[in-house]
Amino acid sequence: MRDLSGTNILVTGGAGLVGSHIVDELVREGAKITVYDNLIRGREEHLDWSRSNGNVTLIQADLRDRESLRAAVEGCEYVFHQAASWLRQCQREPRLSLDVNITGTFDLLEACVDFGIKKIVAASSSSVYGEGLYLPTDEDHPFNNDIFYGASKITNEQHYRCFYKQFGLNYVGLRYLNVYGPRQPYEAAYMDVIMNFLNRIDAGEPPQLRGDGSATVDLVFVADVAKANILAMKSDATDIFLNVASGRETTIKELALLLVKLAGMEGRLEPVFSPMDDGLVARRWGSPRKAREVIGFEAATPLADGLMRIIEWRRTRGRAGLPL
Repeated sequence: MRDLSGTNILVTGGAGLVGSHIVDELVREGAKITVYDNLIRGREEHLDWSRSNGNVTLIQADLRDRESLRAAVEGCEYVFHQAASWLRQCQREPRLSLDVNITGTFDLLEACVDFGIKKIVAASSSSVYGEGLYLPTDEDHPFNNDIFYGASKITNEQHYRCFYKQFGLNYVGLRYLNVYGPRQPYEAAYMDVIMNFLNRIDAGEPPQLRGDGSATVDLVFVADVAKANILAMKSDATDIFLNVASGRETTIKELALLLVKLAGMEGRLEPVFSPMDDGLVARRWGSPRKAREVIGFEAATPLADGLMRIIEWRRTRGRAGLPL
């Protein structure tokens, strides 16, 4: 296993949900970390613990800023690539999927080659699979994507393979399923289903479900995702894509009812239903077998425990006078 202690590491998107938890893990590993983030979705406060307990430098810049990106890569040994425009934003503004996710990642890979990066661990997505043709979805599932975000991740994956073959740039691409946890965006423009439900529950309103609630997700806790990234970097694995999944399927209705119960509102709030969002897949359920075999990763956090940690994080913010 690779020792990361004392190494210089770049984390793009390092102030975001997954990125900031990777930074926390790297502090525990004793690495020197440069965070590269435009702070549109990431937050400086997500780095409070890591900056107080480790050697962490923040560069506020965009993935499209090629010169700043190259300057950030220079002098580093390893890279965790988390920065991207997210799914709904890419659907609203498709060119961002090209300019940020594809061109920005290509520029990063060029810099990694030019400055001798030893290995990059990069965030991909289960969006590359689209609607599952079979479940649970494993890494051999064909690309069945039809959204701009997924298209950008497929393109990224092809470029990782090309840079490995042409230049010997080692990589592991991690296909995240439905990541959740503290530091998730909770603002109206960005929030996902969990924060949407909790915002309504905290306001005394019932969770609003799209469709009949039978759509499913494979929820994997963010701290587990961060550990998967560290395992991938420390391992000898290269030129491979792995699911980061719990391997458990949860319906949206089950999720809503569990959040109501954990928030102490059982019997007082019942979910309500609205038309299905056509942009969402009906079922998401990933196979974690390959990640377990290749890098030794298994999701360890039970769903109820992870959701309770989100609820407590939100309550702590409220007690500290921070907005929700």
